[in-house]
Amino acid sequence: MAGQDLASAWQEVPEGLDRGGYAAWEAAVEEAAGGPPRLVPVLGRLTAPAGNPMDLAGAIAATLALPDAEFARHERDLLETERLHAGTGWPHEVRFVAYAPRSLLAAPPPFWQILGVGPGFIPAESAPAPAPALDLSSLPGSLSADQPVMAIIDEGIGFLNARFRKSPRKSRFLGVWLQADERRAQGLVGPWGDIRLGRVLTGDEIDAQLSTGLPEAEIYAQVNRALYPPPATAATGRRVGHGTHVLDIACGAGFADPMAATPILAVQLPPASIRETAGRRMEAHLVQGLRWLLAEVLRLSDGANVPPVVLNLSIGSLAGPGDATEFLADWLGYEIGRHRRMAPGAEVRITGAYGNARLSRLVARAEARIQRPVVLDWRVLPDDGTSSFLELRVDRALTHGLSLRLTPPPGSGLPALLAPWAAAANGWWLADPGRGPIAAVAFLPEGGQALCHLSLAPTRAAPGAARAAPGLWKVTLLTAQNEPVRVIARVQRDDTPFGHAPLGRQSWLDHPEGWAWESDARDYTLPGQGPVTREGSAVSFAGGGRDEIYLVGSLRRGRAGPGSWRASAFSAEGAVHLARAGESIGPTISAAGERGGATGGIRAAGTLSGTSVRLSGTSMAAPAVARRLVAFFRDTAPADRSLLAERAALIGTGGWAAEPDPRLGHGTLIPA
Repeated sequence: MAGQDLASAWQEVPEGLDRGGYAAWEAAVEEAAGGPPRLVPVLGRLTAPAGNPMDLAGAIAATLALPDAEFARHERDLLETERLHAGTGWPHEVRFVAYAPRSLLAAPPPFWQILGVGPGFIPAESAPAPAPALDLSSLPGSLSADQPVMAIIDEGIGFLNARFRKSPRKSRFLGVWLQADERRAQGLVGPWGDIRLGRVLTGDEIDAQLSTGLPEAEIYAQVNRALYPPPATAATGRRVGHGTHVLDIACGAGFADPMAATPILAVQLPPASIRETAGRRMEAHLVQGLRWLLAEVLRLSDGANVPPVVLNLSIGSLAGPGDATEFLADWLGYEIGRHRRMAPGAEVRITGAYGNARLSRLVARAEARIQRPVVLDWRVLPDDGTSSFLELRVDRALTHGLSLRLTPPPGSGLPALLAPWAAAANGWWLADPGRGPIAAVAFLPEGGQALCHLSLAPTRAAPGAARAAPGLWKVTLLTAQNEPVRVIARVQRDDTPFGHAPLGRQSWLDHPEGWAWESDARDYTLPGQGPVTREGSAVSFAGGGRDEIYLVGSLRRGRAGPGSWRASAFSAEGAVHLARAGESIGPTISAAGERGGATGGIRAAGTLSGTSVRLSGTSMAAPAVARRLVAFFRDTAPADRSLLAERAALIGTGGWAAEPDPRLGHGTLIPA
């Protein structure tokens, strides 16, 4: 689209409408594309309505009775359990995930506080009549409190692989939720027939599949055809499955290995949530999967003897403030506390990949002054089939006198925007009439911080859809105050993961003063005097700061020999200079995420039994810590468990540093 064909310039969003952000951008793109109405996952908390005597139990009952909201069975069970044990008043916080039309977001119930909205999906089938909700704390169960459960949320989970069986025809999987983007498989019955996104395979169903004698690839193909209509493709249809590889590192075993007694619960994320790497899709699906996993542990236990759960998350995004207020960090902390409240003494440990974005030029830190504005060159690539996003954060008290100038690439013909930044300012949109939004700028409050959220349409769009111009989008922050304004910028992930058809291409930050010689890379790739930095390149939930969550950096063998290990070049770096309070200053711990230049990545299972592949990354380091935690909970009596003992099991006695190293964390788990 040539600039002269644009019928309107930047327009301020009318007051009263959603001012921007990921959900608003996605809604605008959906509206421009047309198609059938969609439901969205609404992630929220219950709150006491002003001037209303409603208590928590009443708010839960009213939520479950809403005519415009739907709930998966595990959600109804969790909420019913909370209702039965709520007592009177508002003794604690309760959160929920509901499926609702977007119209409900404009006027939500007065006892709802919406924390997040997931990507819309088409409800292709009518939901069956819901089964009676259960009290998960009072069910008889067969799980042993002495045997921890290994849980994983990932993509491409080879649930038929022999590395996850306890005998040739007996799986270790208690269940796997195969999430899908828009529909459920036809004709589902049984306890999970009302799941709204995808389907759940129980352990008995997996055993039945193993007993058919069909090749694993054929069984995967049958399941995938029912769940993922073209053009979507499932990761279990490929030689390499990221989740299979990760799970093998975490708890893969031969039949005679003690690890073969470890039961497994898994959630396989839908293809689109992985293919589009900005992270918003992934986080909404991840929260739904986490609640299902923990509900299943309660359902399969007897309430008084709930086994420890070790959950691996080798996924993540850069979106968010990077401290404990970040959406996923906050929700993970809530679920850990809720699970312990529902089952006193129940333990949850989460191992997460610290991130691989250190070399990707996605972060900038600087101070804006009257005579020295912050100038960022946001380079957006051609042939990018997904939207691009940039987040700018400043201290909320310093937004007065601050303004943003966004200049499109030279020759694009698109108009520039100069907008004041204030906590009450509305957002701005640049649209191609009849085709949808080209770009958007939103100024949003965020606790003590203020967020400026920039969105760009794909540079390679579908026929009839708006597209942004590729090239250099210049972002300038100017201040009229004498006090310097600290600015943190983060570009969101937008590349295409290995194994998926090319779609997104990663935008990045540049600067005229940017790059110095780096001897390891033998290139001018080292951040110089400009604002672009490698500090703070970790996944956004790394700032959660809980003892139950281990964020794991990657190690590789050093040049000094087999016993020497150092941080991998790609492994994310903590924030030190110009850091915000609460930002992660380093991983919790580091483990092997690659072997070295000659041998490449960590060898583990491919999708099909008997195959193996090598992959590198903090994704491979995190499950090594998970494996050690599973062994600790399995081999240590409850009376002997403590935080000190747990840390000693990971890195040895006395090895835990008081302050984490920005690259290595508090210590290193060296492989045998």
